[in-house]
Amino acid sequence: MSDAVGGLGSRKHLAGLLACVAVAGCGAASKEVAIQNAKPGDLLVEVDGRRVELVRAFTPGVANGLHKGVVKISSGDGDNQGQMYETTVICSVKGEPNWPTYDNIFGDPINDLKAKRPFPVKDRWQVLYHFDGRTEKIGKLDYSGWVSRLKDNLCRKGDFDDT
Repeated sequence: MSDAVGGLGSRKHLAGLLACVAVAGCGAASKEVAIQNAKPGDLLVEVDGRRVELVRAFTPGVANGLHKGVVKISSGDGDNQGQMYETTVICSVKGEPNWPTYDNIFGDPINDLKAKRPFPVKDRWQVLYHFDGRTEKIGKLDYSGWVSRLKDNLCRKGDFDDT
């Protein structure tokens, strides 16, 4: 069974290569998973070398919130340790009467999923994304765009808009 491509062995190699490209991307970086499809361990967002993975699923809130999910932020340079944050997002809808004119995301650093945490947490960070383009940052979190992209994923906006 020979052909112009070089016989059966070459066809198998070509088929394997095509399968690699079509299915896995041949070692390409993991693909971001929209929150509605995410399971613990999935990559939610990747920005500027920072990876945000879902550790514990979010609890749906009243109409527009996802509460007390846990995410782990790590650098893409093999840092498996990372920092976990118990995170909540309250999403709003532009132009909706009696709704806030901003999306609100906040988080508390944690080290142990089962540990009791005091309230309020002194290291809490919070970011308000106003619909007029202003951003209010509260707390000392140093981040490089991953919070905004995570907010978009959790609020199903931007690249994650599935309407």
